[in-house]
Amino acid sequence: MTDAKQEDRSTPEVGGTPLAGRAAVITGVSSGIGRATARALAGAGARVGLAARRVERLEELAEEIGQSGGEALALPTDVTDYTQAEAMVRRAEEAFSGVDVLVNVAGVMLPAQIAEANPADWRRMVEVNLMGVMHATRAALPGMLRRGTGHIVNVSSTSGRTHQPLFSVYAATKHGLGAFTNVLRKEVHPNRIRVTLFEPGPTESELGSHADPELMKVLMDSMGGVEFLKAEDVAQGILWTLAQPDRINVNEVLFRPTDQRDW
Repeated sequence: MTDAKQEDRSTPEVGGTPLAGRAAVITGVSSGIGRATARALAGAGARVGLAARRVERLEELAEEIGQSGGEALALPTDVTDYTQAEAMVRRAEEAFSGVDVLVNVAGVMLPAQIAEANPADWRRMVEVNLMGVMHATRAALPGMLRRGTGHIVNVSSTSGRTHQPLFSVYAATKHGLGAFTNVLRKEVHPNRIRVTLFEPGPTESELGSHADPELMKVLMDSMGGVEFLKAEDVAQGILWTLAQPDRINVNEVLFRPTDQRDW
C-alpha cells in the first residue's frame, strides 16, 4: 500500500491550469471540436493560435477568450495551401516565442455513393483531411525539433477504423491520417516530440452541414437514436491527453458514444 504522502502526483489535474506557459495552434476552430478545444486549452492556461478560414468567427472567439483572461491570436488560414499553413505557424511562433502544441482538427465530410459522387468532393476531402494536416505538421515541426519538445494531436474519426457505405473517401482519408500519424510518431520520438491520434465517434458539430440533407437524414435514422458526443467531451479528452507528463505519450485515443455500435 502506498502512503498518501508518497503518492506520485506528477500527472496534472485537468480543470486547473495544466497547460500554463504552453502555446498551442488549433486548426478548424470555426465550430465544433476545434472551437471547443480552443476554449478548453485556453481555460487550462495555454496561449492559443486560432486557425480557420472564417475570419469573423476567429475574431469572435479570440475576443471571448481575451475577455475570460486568456490569450488568443486569430490566424485566418486555409490549411490546404501550404504557404498559408506555414505563415500560420510563423505568426504564432513570433507571437508566443514558439509553438508547443499543434492540434489538427480541420476536416470535411461529404458522404455519397461511389457511383454517384462528385470527384471534386473527393478532392476536397483529401485536401482538407489529409493534406491540411500534413501542411500544418510540416510547418510546425522545424521549431519543435529545434527546441526538442512538442506535441501534435491529429483528430481523426472512428471512420478511420471501420468502413460504412457512403463514407468511402472520408474513411480513406482517415485511414491515411492514421498511417501518417503513426509514422510521424516513429520519426520524431527521439526528439521528445509526442504524437497522438484522436478518434472520436459521432459528435455534434457542423461536419455534416455541407452534405446532402436527405442523405444526412438517412444516415441519422440508421444510427438508431445514438446520443452523440458533444464537442466539449472531445475537447476535454484532448486536454487530458496534452496534460500528461512528458514521460507519457498517449499514442491513440478511441472515443465513442456509449451506445454506439462498431461503426
